[in-house]
Amino acid sequence: MRAGRLIGALGVALLCAPGTFVRTPMAEEMPHPTGPERIAGPAPTGDPAWQVAGVWRYAADHRYFGGFSALLPLDGERLQAFSDRGARFTFVEPDSRVRGAGGRPAGRSPVVLQPVEKGFEEDLKDIESAARDPATGTYWLGFEGLHAVHRYTAADEPDGLRVLEDEVDWPANSGAEAMLRLPDGRFMLLPEGEEEGLLFPSDPVAGGVPEAFAFRPPVEGYAPTDLARLPDGRLLLLMRRTVFALPPFETLLAIGPPPRAGGTWAPQVALRLDPVIPSDNYEGLAIRPLADGKAAVWIVADDNLSVMQRTLLAKLVFDPAAEAE
Repeated sequence: MRAGRLIGALGVALLCAPGTFVRTPMAEEMPHPTGPERIAGPAPTGDPAWQVAGVWRYAADHRYFGGFSALLPLDGERLQAFSDRGARFTFVEPDSRVRGAGGRPAGRSPVVLQPVEKGFEEDLKDIESAARDPATGTYWLGFEGLHAVHRYTAADEPDGLRVLEDEVDWPANSGAEAMLRLPDGRFMLLPEGEEEGLLFPSDPVAGGVPEAFAFRPPVEGYAPTDLARLPDGRLLLLMRRTVFALPPFETLLAIGPPPRAGGTWAPQVALRLDPVIPSDNYEGLAIRPLADGKAAVWIVADDNLSVMQRTLLAKLVFDPAAEAE
């Protein structure tokens, strides 16, 4: 590549990179997000265990919209995304067959964008991870900066806080990037770019001393961005790295059994996403079990409020019965 083209490519990579300082001007009033606009349809991936079901784009010119770094599945075929600007975005899955107002497909029904109530600590805004108890609707949000875990009721009311700032040696911009509540009540936290994660014996907000486990990424340079549990009990990990290329992101999914305290967690590559869905800064992951034994895997992109990125939502379908032995 000639020097001029190389400089141009590096400049675009900087515009797209996480934490970029080039932002799109934002309106102040609460928005009416547009979408979902389907930009890609069903497609094979080259791996019989994985199929692309579709990719959709959402948009809104507002400071609360975008930057989505965590994703949870809710009842009623709804998804809830949380952003690094302290917002909550609730919407029906875009291909849902549930009918909304006026008989419209629910995926085309109005969506809800709200600021998250801080409750206990005004400095908390950069939400990077989320976990939920499906039995009660209680959910937990992981924040960067203070490295805090904030608990909320099913009614979205603040219900407790634990600040881990004095308990972990994580950089300010590398906090609880991925968090998961396991069925036995334990919590798993993975920071970005670190070599170990934490296992809490129960709800971190309720107390308890976490135990560490070593983390070995399946490919050098990739960092965790979100985590979810497959119906068979294994864990699915979303990972991303920034590269000096166009587009500047490379993303993959990895699968592994739940980690053991004091052990090494080394999930293996399940699917590289760059060849099969539009490349972007994917940071949120949610799984919904399907009646036929397969799993719907939803992935949302953090647009960093960058002029060069988009809020994309991708759906893949994973069939464990078709995995190569």
